[in-house]
Amino acid sequence: MAQIGDILINSLEFAREMRRLTGSFPVLSLRRLADVLANDNGSLSWVALGECDADHKLFLVIEAVGELQLKCQRCLGALTFGLKIRSRLQLVPEGAAWPDEDLEDDRVDPIEALDNQSLLTLIEDEVLLALPIAPRHPSCQLPGYDDGSSAVSPFATLAKLKKH
Repeated sequence: MAQIGDILINSLEFAREMRRLTGSFPVLSLRRLADVLANDNGSLSWVALGECDADHKLFLVIEAVGELQLKCQRCLGALTFGLKIRSRLQLVPEGAAWPDEDLEDDRVDPIEALDNQSLLTLIEDEVLLALPIAPRHPSCQLPGYDDGSSAVSPFATLAKLKKH
């Protein structure tokens, strides 16, 4: 069985033939997410579909589902983030005109069609785009706060040290 990192597709051929691949991979495979993850436990399930519409436009549909343990930007603790994405990507062959984004459907993103498209890279790109900018718990305290209403002065801590 091939690992996700080993899977390269010819994106135009994949879409034209309306292929489908499915699988799962460990979260630790997503190396570009390392800075935002509290830990790399768990796995993501994915599906890659090729589509061709009535106008012969070619698409890749990427779906991924799973849970990530993100770092809360307030307390730096683990924050469970349920990931469920479905991205429809219009393939633009080399030398072809890119679709005018103002006129096209905003539910579709154009990408360059590649002969050797890494599925892991493509899925990781879509996961990165789906993450919140500043993940945080709905109610967590900032470091240095007792009950969330009054700050503990760092100078008060220093004053206690000076007395000893």
